[in-house]
Amino acid sequence: MGTKVYGASDDLIEFEGELSGEVGCYGTDGDDHSGVLLTFSDGTILVVKYGKPGGGIWSVQSVKRGKLLDRIDVCEDEDADPYSDVAHFKAGKLKCWASKEWEAVA
Repeated sequence: MGTKVYGASDDLIEFEGELSGEVGCYGTDGDDHSGVLLTFSDGTILVVKYGKPGGGIWSVQSVKRGKLLDRIDVCEDEDADPYSDVAHFKAGKLKCWASKEWEAVA
């Protein structure tokens, strides 16, 4: 079955499939916020943020590809359903941890 991860509304990250649920993430829009860091048990690390430049579209970017991450479908249409990039994971046991506050150490 696998799992899909995408943004919904302006404040939720949805998990659909074998891993299901949602993470509230109000306030991840704007250039001054890093977004939500999602760390998966297969080694995948994603950054999810609402508000791609020039539109109300969710961005899902891969920082590190794990064993189960299949692909990320890119969305460029804010009228699409969902109006979000969508990360697709292959079937397998998957857990996720969300970090709303994080910073890089140079």
